Formats: sequence, C-alpha cells, structure tokens
Amino acid sequence: MPFRSKHTPFQVKATTFRRFGPTLSLLAGFLLFSGCDDPSNVGQGLLDAQSGETRVTSLLPETISSGDRADETGGNAGSGAIRALAGMVDDPVVGPIQSTGFIDFVPSSQFESAFVNGTVSWAGLELNLDYRYGDTTGVVHFDLVSVPENWLSSDINADSDIPMGSVVASYEIPVSEGVVTLPLPEAWVNANDATLRSATFTDTFHGFGIVPTGGNAIVGFRFSESRLRASAAAGDTVSYALSKVGTQTDLSGATPPDNHAILQDGSPQGVFVRFPLRGEELEESLIHRVIVQLEAVDVSGQYPESFSRPLPGVIGLEAVSADGLTRLEIAEVSINAAGEFVIDNTTLTNVFQSANLGKSVLDRFELFFPAEQSGIGFFAFPQDGGNSIEALITATSIN
Repeated sequence: MPFRSKHTPFQVKATTFRRFGPTLSLLAGFLLFSGCDDPSNVGQGLLDAQSGETRVTSLLPETISSGDRADETGGNAGSGAIRALAGMVDDPVVGPIQSTGFIDFVPSSQFESAFVNGTVSWAGLELNLDYRYGDTTGVVHFDLVSVPENWLSSDINADSDIPMGSVVASYEIPVSEGVVTLPLPEAWVNANDATLRSATFTDTFHGFGIVPTGGNAIVGFRFSESRLRASAAAGDTVSYALSKVGTQTDLSGATPPDNHAILQDGSPQGVFVRFPLRGEELEESLIHRVIVQLEAVDVSGQYPESFSRPLPGVIGLEAVSADGLTRLEIAEVSINAAGEFVIDNTTLTNVFQSANLGKSVLDRFELFFPAEQSGIGFFAFPQDGGNSIEALITATSIN
C-alpha cells in the first residue's frame, strides 16, 4: 500500500526504571557493573595505559523487526489495564484491527434482605465510554456474550483466548464519550435471577464478552462509573462494580506498510531492535554512557478529520535473551510536549557495556507499551536504513 512518511523525533526522558526478575542471577545475565550513580564513570575501573581516546559513536541497529510479544491487556481496579476495548476499525495506515473486550463484576456492597428475598425484575449495564479510536461520527455494533468460565485479569494478553457462551443481546451505540446504558433482556434477567441475588455471585458469575459486529471504531470502557445494576422492586436497586477487564486483539487482516515495524498498543506483537555491539562498528571499549534515540514516522496526514487517533503516552524498553526467558526492564518513559524521545540511564549503559565485552546473554531490545495505557494507537519505525532508532555511545577503545 502507498505510504507517505515524514519523520518526527520523539525524545523521552527516562524518569523511572524497574529491574525485572526474581533473582540477582537474572540481572547478572545483562549487567557487568552495578551500583553506578553516574553513567559517565561506567567502565572507568578498566582503564589502563593501553586505552585509546574517548569518543562519541553513532550506532544504528542491525535489524528493526516485528516479533511475538503480546501486550498485557488484562487489569483490575488496582493494576494493569484500565479499560476493556471493543470494536473494529479499518485504519488508513495499518489496515483492519478488531478488539474483543471482557468485563466482570462484583457486588459493591452486601445485599439487603429485601433484595435477597425478592425477584429481580430489571438489570442493565452502565459502561463509561472514555476512549475512541476511529470514526467518531458513526456507531459501533456489538454482541454481548456470556462468559461461562472464571478468568484472571493477570493472565490476559492481547492474544489470549477466553471461552465464550451464548449471545445475550445485540447493541448499537454512538462513538461518543460518556456513560452508556445497556438494558439486559428480560429472558436473561429471569434466567439469572437467583445468581444476581446470590451470596456466591462472585464465584458463579463470570462476566460478559463484548464482540464487535460492525462499525468503524474501537471504543474503551473504563473502570470508573462502570457497573452492572439490578432491581428486585421499585426503588430497590443494587450495584455490581466493574472488577476486571481484558481485551483480545485480532490483527490477522492488518496490512502494515512495507519496510516498517509497527509498535502498537494492545497488540500481539512488539518491535525488536538489535544493535551490533561487538565488531567493526563498536570495537571492544570502555563504555561511559549510552543514549538511545527513536524517530517514528508521522502518519497524521493520512487520517480524515473525523478519525480519532490517540497515541500512547509511555513507551517501555527491555533487554531480552535469545530464548526470551531472561528479561530486564531498562525504562518506561513519557513523551514530552516537544515530542522528544531519549532513553538515557545507567542500566542501559551497563547492558551495552556487558554485551560489548561478551559477558552478557543479551540478544535484543524490545519496545513495548505498558498495560496501563489500554489503547490501540501505534508508532511506525522505518526498517530500510536512516536513523529512526539510534544509539549514541560515549566510549574509550581498548587498544
């Protein structure tokens, strides 16, 4: 497909980083040095009379590719994803995207005896639609489907398969922000009367799937102000708070532009970056500092005015071994108002140093989006040369 591109730099200041892994041996797989507060001092202890001059080298990746790395898309009220996504959209740049959402509820408080001893006459969903990706002038169509088995939000990734049961009802809603009210069918209310009033509701009810059937937008339903409600008598209505969410994303019909790696939020894939850390481009050196800069493609001109395309605000970077089992998070960084993107911290420098000296299990770096963003936006990185991703390395060669 035609693809017009204009590079826009994203410079992000590394404000925080977390070290992943249950043991120190995991960290040792990537890090030769530790406890350095000043990255300019990394490698200083190895300097000797044979050291060469200190210089700054621009190092480009050997490869920038898409790879299997399913985003975490499950969450509860305390951690993880903050919304469930549902809908389908034909994106002008990357092609068709389809998201199926999952929602579950728990009673907000203990049931009153009048409700427990009554008969549920009405039930409905109130869902806070706070995210839109796609045509904001249209509507989204979806089926609300029963979920017959328990599922854990912590286990849900973009490619997770959650079994679903029968269709409860079909709905059409506008692509507008605000609380959406979805009355549940009388037949469903009658069939679930005892469950809704039961003290074991949390154990016996497992929520709904939101399966898109039409439209050209993906919407997101957030925890706050979202709930299931049920009435056993006039004026006697109880609430069940939204307790967990999940999203499954289907990109099987996607048509990303040629020669570009797509880093997409809520996706089954990530972007893998491999630098030539040993060889002619970077001989064995004492590395004092590493700054990784990214330059994504500006595709905003390819979207109509009515197309909402919120971009993720935070990107993460991990060092990963060849088998994918050993991982170290280097940074999660935020895009600033100037659109600049830079990753610059001691952990990154130490990982480069260890790999350069051949004392690391590092195979690649992986770019990802943290689960808390809960969107479907993306960045595109050219694979055919240029400096879309670049490492600036301050180092002293070992002669």
